[in-house]
Amino acid sequence: MLHNTFRNDKRGVEDLPMRMVVSLIIGAATLATIIAVISKPCLFPKTLTVEITNRVVSEGTHIPIYVTVKDDKGKPIKGASVTITGLDTGASNITDINGKTTIYLDLQLPEYRKEGYLDIEVFAGSCYKKFHQENAIKVVRS
Repeated sequence: MLHNTFRNDKRGVEDLPMRMVVSLIIGAATLATIIAVISKPCLFPKTLTVEITNRVVSEGTHIPIYVTVKDDKGKPIKGASVTITGLDTGASNITDINGKTTIYLDLQLPEYRKEGYLDIEVFAGSCYKKFHQENAIKVVRS
């Protein structure tokens, strides 16, 4: 009698497609996680600290902007790309071993303005969050 009960029970055959779909979904999720870890070595990117020595500058030619980039623990970051843009100009540079760089800009305000602002953007690789600050540097008429 016991043998006859298993013979008429068709749940195993009916549940097979559902089990295959569940296994496929779990396998795909696992593979996606593995690929994400391999392609992005830092699961939790660190925050950058950006120091600008001169936040207010006068317009003119070859104006230096001094920038220091550090991680969230105060360690300097070498090789970070620092870009300053605004007022129809822009320039970029890479930080040195001390996390410092100098960017030189030719700044000219339009006749109708007494002041303007520059934006700064810092990128230090995939293990750090990209830093962007609008109106970071004030330019005044000299």
